[in-house]
Order: sequence, then C-alpha cells, then structure tokens
Amino acid sequence: MSKHIKTINGRKYYYRSIRKGDKVTSEYIGPVERMRKRKARAEAAEEETVEEKDDKEEEKEDDYIG
Repeated sequence: MSKHIKTINGRKYYYRSIRKGDKVTSEYIGPVERMRKRKARAEAAEEETVEEKDDKEEEKEDDYIG
C-alpha cells in the first residue's frame, strides 16, 4: 500500500493505492490542504501538552524542601 497525491482541477488530493488480486485500485483519503492543517494542529497541541508537563515539573522542583 502506498500513498500518493493526485492533482484534479488544480487541487491536490491524497489517495492510497491498494492491490486487490491482479488489479491496483486507488482509495480516496482527503484533500492535501485539510490533512496538512489537521496535522499542524495536532503537532501544536502536542507541543502545548509537553510544555504543560515541563511547567508542572518545574513547579514540583520549586516546592522541594530538601
């Protein structure tokens, strides 16, 4: 199975090639632009989560009386 991009009327779309017996068919995944935005949002949310964890760890270190 492989993922590729097709351009239709100037717009780009992701498709996946799947072999079924002797034939290879393409399965539509979605528009490239929307998928890239979704991925960027997910990465940004992940970064925020990591930063929140770092902040909490720093707070714990500040509270340490040892």
